[in-house]
Amino acid sequence: MAAETHWLLPINPAAHGEHMPADWRTRADATAVWEAIGRSQPADRWCLRTGYRTMAAGDAIWAYLSQRQELCATGTVREVVQEGDEWFVLVDWDAERTTRLCRNPIPREVFGQVPMSVSRAGKAAVGALRAAFTRPD
Repeated sequence: MAAETHWLLPINPAAHGEHMPADWRTRADATAVWEAIGRSQPADRWCLRTGYRTMAAGDAIWAYLSQRQELCATGTVREVVQEGDEWFVLVDWDAERTTRLCRNPIPREVFGQVPMSVSRAGKAAVGALRAAFTRPD
């Protein structure tokens, strides 16, 4: 990804439990987990509590499955919008790269950050993500 600013978007799979497969915490492939999240809510629209003033169209965004502690999807910020008092990020997920990431998620140990809320990926994390993502499956 060529974007200079990378964001980590934490998602709690347990919040989408009614759609999760029974083994969502332990399965190696995160595809079913990501698909379950998409059945629970629109995957291209996420509420923001932080970052909305500095996040911009074209920034890279990475979906972090908090309870699995891994990245399973990546895309580009399409737009940051305000609706009333709430802010949302609209994301164009990269289907090909997300498919690859779901098959082989990047564990937190590789990029070293624990996003508790939407946050910028630090320089070391961005370098680690780029290196991990360019390795062949």
